[in-house]
Amino acid sequence: MTLTPHALLLLNAQRHDLEDRRDERALARDWAHHVDEARAAGWLVAFVQWDAPRGADWETFSKAWTLHPDFRAEQGDVLVRAGRPDAFEGSELGAQLHGRAVRTLHVLALPGTPELAATLASAQAQGFTVTDRTVPA
Repeated sequence: MTLTPHALLLLNAQRHDLEDRRDERALARDWAHHVDEARAAGWLVAFVQWDAPRGADWETFSKAWTLHPDFRAEQGDVLVRAGRPDAFEGSELGAQLHGRAVRTLHVLALPGTPELAATLASAQAQGFTVTDRTVPA
């Protein structure tokens, strides 16, 4: 397990989040570039796979639930399943980050989502410094 003070956290990297957006290709390429840079800098890369909420037009473990084709968790990355809206609640995310000595989270997410607001608040409450790199809606 590699210790690092920085982690890149992708909150919206699943197919159901990105597919069918008019900016899907550009956004996925931009985020993939950030992932490559983070790995090159020795940062931890963490992906959240959200379980489908009741009434969603997609299901947990379906194709829409998987990571977008431009992303994959590699050895040393963190991949956690979470329920909505807080990625820390009921998941191993906090333990995984603290266990690797992460102090600063750099968050990639779509703006205005309840998951972004809840996860940022929870991260700050757990003592993480947070920067977010949301994209325009």
